[in-house]
Order: sequence, then structure tokens, then C-alpha cells
Amino acid sequence: MRVHDQRLRFDVTPKPMGLNGSSLITARSVALLLFLSLLLLILPPFLPPLPPPPATLLLLPLLLMILLIFLAFSPSNEPSLAVEPLDP
Repeated sequence: MRVHDQRLRFDVTPKPMGLNGSSLITARSVALLLFLSLLLLILPPFLPPLPPPPATLLLLPLLLMILLIFLAFSPSNEPSLAVEPLDP
């Protein structure tokens, strides 16, 4: 059984963005956003009003924010990565 040396090749040349479907903003995504925007403008007058959410549900975003702030300022258990020169 032979093992072949396979190397990955990466193409790093910049390519122009076109309307061929590979760009981030396509005609389909723009049409979808316009459709959803129109629905948000048209539907509220026809739908019945919703009751207010329970008080505990209103505390959920506050609790999530407190948790995220705590995690942002807590020290990590990973050792710090130091960059060392390659010269011996």
C-alpha cells in the first residue's frame, strides 16, 4: 500500500465580486428582506394585540447580560500564549 504525499493548494489571488451568487448580498436576499419589511408594516393593523409577557420573561435579557458581563471579566483557565523569537 503506497502513501502519496498530498499537499493542499490555496489560491490567494483576489477575485472580483460579481452577481454570480457568490457575493454576500444577492438579489434573493434583498427580495427576502424587502418582503419581511413589508409584512412588518402591513400585518400589525390586522392582527389582534398581544397580552404583555410575564414579568419573569422580562428579566431574561437582564440575566443574560449579567452573565455575559461576568464571563467577560472572569479570568480564563487557559495559559497565556507568549510569542517567543525563533532564533536559538
